[in-house]
Amino acid sequence: MSDHKQQETDFNELVAANHASIYRICRAYLYDVSHADDLYQEILFQVWNSLKGFKGEAKASTWIYRIAVNTAINYNLKNKRQQHAPMPDSLQLRYEDTLAGKQEQERQLDKLRYCISQLELHDRLVISLVLENKSYKEIAEITGATVSNTGVKINRIKSRLLQLMQNIQP
Repeated sequence: MSDHKQQETDFNELVAANHASIYRICRAYLYDVSHADDLYQEILFQVWNSLKGFKGEAKASTWIYRIAVNTAINYNLKNKRQQHAPMPDSLQLRYEDTLAGKQEQERQLDKLRYCISQLELHDRLVISLVLENKSYKEIAEITGATVSNTGVKINRIKSRLLQLMQNIQP
């Protein structure tokens, strides 16, 4: 198999295995879905460009998280689009043809996404990794922090999120 074909195969496998995680990072860094889609494409571009340099010293998912986080940070710095706007009206739209439980679940998820968007950039990354069920050790490797510092940081972020969730009027 040619090098290009192998790179394409490796890329497709990596994206298939990690696409949901990448997109959650995008949403953690950018509340606006249209901007998150742009960031997602930029991350895929960076993964493709970096694939030849991947030596397998870290797990592929950790390597992709690093690329995704660095790209998200650079994207925010370059574009300055992520200004914290007031809660969109769409969070309060009535959903038709859905069950009451589904409505409430969607409303709570939107509320959580909005509250996450209010956190500092680094805190958004950490909480998105927690939501991905990553261990403290994995989060520490991805963020470059110690495991004990990571635990403290996660508890503070959870407290801050709870505070934000309680301050939003139903």
